[in-house]
Amino acid sequence: MAKGFFITGTDTGVGKTIITGAVISALKACGINTCGMKPFETGCRRQGDRLIPADGLFIKGISEMDEDISHITPYCFETPAAPLVASEMEGIDIDLSTVISAFTGLAVKYGAVVVEGAGGILVPVKRNYFMSDLIRDLGLPAIVVTRPSLGAINHSLLTVRYALKEGLAVAGIAINFCMPPDNSIAERTNPEIIRQMSPVPVIGLFPHLEPPDYENIREAASRHLDTDILTKYLLRD
Repeated sequence: MAKGFFITGTDTGVGKTIITGAVISALKACGINTCGMKPFETGCRRQGDRLIPADGLFIKGISEMDEDISHITPYCFETPAAPLVASEMEGIDIDLSTVISAFTGLAVKYGAVVVEGAGGILVPVKRNYFMSDLIRDLGLPAIVVTRPSLGAINHSLLTVRYALKEGLAVAGIAINFCMPPDNSIAERTNPEIIRQMSPVPVIGLFPHLEPPDYENIREAASRHLDTDILTKYLLRD
């Protein structure tokens, strides 16, 4: 069985790529040969006749992978929308076997694969196929990334409870300061309330990083992620 995690979010823009990099860095620091993958990236910049997946390249860099980017991000779209919408607008059919094959190839080579999804758990990939279905098909436990700001309690608990109801494993919640702190009541109290009310553990309270480069992410991962929870999941049968 493939080992790793699937990084999903309560919404778009919560910092999934940063947490993906942090989880990869934390596992590598524990001596686990770890790589990353982002199967679908939308809103890519066009350079000549190629689309450049910025998040995919970031994952490739922080993982120190030598694979071609097509194995890390098999599907790139220029349209900044859900994969279903972007693929239909651009006339590109998403073949899920391509994604599974790329993931399987990485899983054979690496001890763990950290997969970053697009948006939240119910973002559609194809008609009647959602990110939750991809999590199930890859057989990975999810890590839910959320903000600490107003609305985070509801968004976090909804996402986790839906995932569990669907029979998915959820390793935990990563609370990420994707914006500079504003010292609001919500920011000061939400992390502890989420910790108390969530049926899964909070694996980290991640600070706002400026800049969010490899060095800062690796340093923050060493200080703010619970690697015991992560490594215990990888040791499960």
